[in-house]
Amino acid sequence: MPQIQKIKRKDLDLKKYSKAINEALNHRIYAEAWYLDILTNEKWECLVFGDYEVVMPIPLQFKFGIKFVLQPIYCQQLGIFYKEEIPEELFKEFEAKLHKYRVRAYHFNEENTESYNPEGMKRINHILNLDADYDSLRKNYNRNRRRKLIDLPDGYELNLSERVDDFIELYKLEYPFLGGKKDWGEKLKMIMEQAFQRKTGYQCRIENEQGLAGGLFYIKTHKRLFQLGAARQKGNDAAGFFTLIIDHTIKLFSNSEDFLFDFEGSEVPGVAMFNESFGAKKAFYTEFTNFKLR
Repeated sequence: MPQIQKIKRKDLDLKKYSKAINEALNHRIYAEAWYLDILTNEKWECLVFGDYEVVMPIPLQFKFGIKFVLQPIYCQQLGIFYKEEIPEELFKEFEAKLHKYRVRAYHFNEENTESYNPEGMKRINHILNLDADYDSLRKNYNRNRRRKLIDLPDGYELNLSERVDDFIELYKLEYPFLGGKKDWGEKLKMIMEQAFQRKTGYQCRIENEQGLAGGLFYIKTHKRLFQLGAARQKGNDAAGFFTLIIDHTIKLFSNSEDFLFDFEGSEVPGVAMFNESFGAKKAFYTEFTNFKLR
């Protein structure tokens, strides 16, 4: 009978691991090896069942000589990944293995949460199914959001771009806590650069003569568009510009069968209302913790 093994990052068979993630019915960009390597500086390991039929990546941190599990920034959901749904007994075995770690925070994905109800607190994501024509999707915007769909001011234009440096510069200025703390801004830069190299990056932005006024960055993969970063010039109407960018993105990817726009939902009321104003629906993932570092 196959057993669940704990395999360190350096000993992982990356070819088999990548195959397992890419073929998983609950694929998430956050679990891809290159993505986790950037976020954790390769400090992660994996619980593996059989010959990589089922995998569970575990991000690690070390402080005061203590090893613990902590969900990285830009990584909303991890959990257990499988090509076909697994028996509940096997899921519970994985869950029990996780519980033996010191866990400050670990997020099970939406499919894990819906099918197996892992222990922990339910958190909110927002997703929009783009399997409809644009006019139908737009009708589901609330009235206030439709009112925001106005022409850009003179001197501004909406473009797709693979430029990274100016996006990160604005990101750090607008969000100093995220952009400046530790190396989080640099990690987002590395993610953007890698995504564009892999032809999965998508950046929609509004520009004027001074350069970037506001933009949103996404990764498009496995029929899911992940909204990962936002940047804007101070003083500009972020809600208005971001409304136009999201509307343009929805229009571009509309009529895509089984394709999801993943807003990376928020429990902050204003952000949640903004996401839901486009017709996005709540989806739940689970946060587990058993350890607080004082």
